[in-house]
Amino acid sequence: MLRRHLYKRILLVIAIALTVALTLADWRLVSRAATYPDAPIMAVEWYRPLAPVAGRYQTALPLATASPSPEFAEALQQVSEYAAARNSTGLIVMHQDAIVLEQYWQGYDQTSRFNAMSMSKSLVGLLIGQAIAAGSIPSLDEVAANYLPEWRQDERNQITLRDLLYMQSGLRNEDSTSSPLSDLVQLYVGSTVEKTALKVPSVKPPGQVFEYNNVNSQILAIVLQRATGMAYSDYLSARLWQPLAAQDAAVWLDRPNGMAKTFCCFFATARDWARVGQMLLHQGQFANTRIIAANWITEMLTPSPLEATFGKHIWVAARTPDHPNVDTAATVPFLAADTFLLDGRGLQRVFVVPSQSLVIVRIGEQPATWDDSVIPNRLVNSLEP
Repeated sequence: MLRRHLYKRILLVIAIALTVALTLADWRLVSRAATYPDAPIMAVEWYRPLAPVAGRYQTALPLATASPSPEFAEALQQVSEYAAARNSTGLIVMHQDAIVLEQYWQGYDQTSRFNAMSMSKSLVGLLIGQAIAAGSIPSLDEVAANYLPEWRQDERNQITLRDLLYMQSGLRNEDSTSSPLSDLVQLYVGSTVEKTALKVPSVKPPGQVFEYNNVNSQILAIVLQRATGMAYSDYLSARLWQPLAAQDAAVWLDRPNGMAKTFCCFFATARDWARVGQMLLHQGQFANTRIIAANWITEMLTPSPLEATFGKHIWVAARTPDHPNVDTAATVPFLAADTFLLDGRGLQRVFVVPSQSLVIVRIGEQPATWDDSVIPNRLVNSLEP
């Protein structure tokens, strides 16, 4: 009897210890890691909580009324086949402000929302421009510590907003997915994203080394919230998503009423990403309405002095296989030198080619083979005289 009683006491102590350990280790992180889906990029329903990003949908994007030239029609067929064979769930091509190709696979359609992954970072860049235009942020050369008292007493007090946008902050870039203690895992599935981001230390002086780092984007969103006094999801809705007349979207929160995860994890339709592409194509205008100042779009597309393919939270040129920090590269440069793109993990893409009035949206999971140059170059080649 005594032995049985002791055994029960031991089990109780173990249960209490496990409960405390899980609580200290962030039970949401443990739960999210345990239930992580097989197709994580497309999946939207498994994660909670999400913050709504209200749109103001009015009319659909226009469809092309004229038949494409034989050369362009053939190119559209070829890029469709290329995407279909490479684990895509959607492909949209807009030419001269109208949809000329829209296809979906694997059960997806016009209404399906997907995780844009790092394409979300470009939204952060656009909103920093909106905050500057509104006077909430005076300048890119302002130090982030003006908004982050947590940084004022150490070397991070020299990091500017420009450094964060250009990915040259010098903050630690701990991107391991195998350790639950890594910065990336804590940010991605943890429930204290603001605290986690603000604790990441500086390991290099700012302005010296380009390093693509999720923490930079999350810090910018913290600055944005503190500068504007608005939750990120509300500011995104008011200053971008509603002016685009987009459908309702959503962004991951770390916990109920918590912080948005802005380096990833924004869910919208492919068509609404085409709206973003159209706005960028027209230097901040959409449907003849000015949304973003043209000089801010130019600012975002200005290459970093440390990395010629990267602007301010947007990629401005093709990346070759020897380029660091890329999951997939282009084997050749883009035919149109003005091509730029939004890039998300798993090959979420928005290509914009102003000289040919082209916007291309590809969504899906990571395929075995991919070449970023194939789709834009094939289309551009068919349109050039």
